[in-house]
Amino acid sequence: MAGALLSALLGVVPGAASQQRRPLVVLGPEASGRSALLFRAALLASGVAAAPASVMFLAPRPLQRLPCAGGLDAVAMQRIQFLYPPSSQLLFQVLANLQQTSCPILVVVDGLEEYLKSCPGPSVAAQLVALLLDTVNHFSQKLSRVSSACQLLVSMKSPGEAGEDGGHFSTVERYFQAQMWLHPEAEESVGPASHGATKVVRAHLSQPGSQDREWLLRFEPEGQMKISPLPCKSEDSRGAAAQNDTPAEAEAQKLATWECLWCCCKKVLHCVCGRPQTAL
Repeated sequence: MAGALLSALLGVVPGAASQQRRPLVVLGPEASGRSALLFRAALLASGVAAAPASVMFLAPRPLQRLPCAGGLDAVAMQRIQFLYPPSSQLLFQVLANLQQTSCPILVVVDGLEEYLKSCPGPSVAAQLVALLLDTVNHFSQKLSRVSSACQLLVSMKSPGEAGEDGGHFSTVERYFQAQMWLHPEAEESVGPASHGATKVVRAHLSQPGSQDREWLLRFEPEGQMKISPLPCKSEDSRGAAAQNDTPAEAEAQKLATWECLWCCCKKVLHCVCGRPQTAL
């Protein structure tokens, strides 16, 4: 369900106390819906938060348009504070000031890789990520009085895309064990060509202690986003399906398996099969 995906974005850990949150990073290529997902999570959090708690949305530049078309809650929108520090240096300053003046239940950083790029070196990039986590922990301590916590939600381009430095992802990966990977699928035509096409994206959630989950996201030309769950493929179902494969399909599956093994051996972070790999 859509609620399950949005709960994951908000760091809700099944079976855990409400004071516990799991920082999450959303990764995907250009135009994969990263900003739309983060904005949807911010809108949801601001709508359910008890006053005076708010939501902080940070990005290197303003959003070109609001990802959700129509039906926006004006009150919820007013409780989202948008800040656009253009560099890592200014982001450091913003975070330092936030600890003294604000107490949000959700801190969103869209386009984290741009801030990491502007850091003088890897050590400063690691300090920036650590400061983000420290800031959120500081807010959680304040919110513990009302049995709540603050969540950190960030987005980055997929490592290796358009010259993206894989080292930036390595810095983030140490701190964000919960990861959601976005994989664009073929677009769907809807009505006349003038209406545009629906962008389809597969979202894959991986986090420690929980089974991986997947959803299908449909971004309508008007800006609406529809979320539907995808069935999880168990090992037994994969085995049963393999027995019914034709020789050509079996050979293709065998080739894909070897490609995955090659990626792992070469320490490729994003496998050619389209699923995230863990560097050895």
